[in-house]
Formats: sequence, structure tokens, C-alpha cells
Amino acid sequence: MQHDTTALYRLFDAAGRLLYVGISSNSEERLKQHASTAPWWKEVASHTVESHPERSVAATAELEAIRTEGPRYNRAGSDAPIGREFAEFESVSVAQLRARPADVAVEVAVRNRVIYITSNGRRVAAIVPVAEAEATEARRQTEG
Repeated sequence: MQHDTTALYRLFDAAGRLLYVGISSNSEERLKQHASTAPWWKEVASHTVESHPERSVAATAELEAIRTEGPRYNRAGSDAPIGREFAEFESVSVAQLRARPADVAVEVAVRNRVIYITSNGRRVAAIVPVAEAEATEARRQTEG
């Protein structure tokens, strides 16, 4: 199915607080992806969708919304640290990793957590504490 426009969507909790802002050429499918992968999806009570004629226009509107409206779970494009909400997750998107690599490094190195990196809602890589990486490497050398 080809789409001529790009949707900018906003997700809200029951109190009307903005949780997340995103863009997609197929917002229905993207919302289904969030429902199946986003740990915060259980908080979503409503959403809005607005159409933009071109993806670049929607992307500009998305960035502006993230910067000015402060959605709780967007981090890419915001000045907010990943913060407390980040510590509750076991994964971050590629965009979150690009936006806040130091926060991811702290979670792994200081808090000894494995963090999965996702792209389009799917795990594509993991960042692990050095001790776990070294143990895996030693096991592979022993088995090989």
C-alpha cells in the first residue's frame, strides 16, 4: 500500500499527558508495532494523527513537537536526559542510542546492565558489560 502523506502521531495517557510523538507513512501499522514492543504502551489511552504532505515536513514537525511539548518517552531530538524512565527499559532504539550514548554507557558500565538496541521495534544488537563479553569470548575460544 503506497501512502502519499506522512502521519505525525501523538500518544497520550488517561490524564492527557503526552507520552510519545512519532511519524510514519503507515500510522496504523506503527501503532501496532508500539503496542507489541514498547514497554510504556500500557499507559497509552488515546492518540491523535495529523497528515503532512511530505516526510521531511512531518520530520520537522516531529522534532519541533519533541522539543517544545516534552513527550515523556521520546529522547532523540530532546534536550532531556534519558533519565529515570530509561533505567526501566531493557532496550533503546538506534535513535536513542545516537542521541544519548553516554546514558547507555552508564547503564551498561556503571549499573552492569545489558541494553538491547532496537531498530523498527526489533533487537539488532546488544551492549553488554565487559565481564559478560569477556566470559562469552572465553567460552567461544574453549568451544572452538
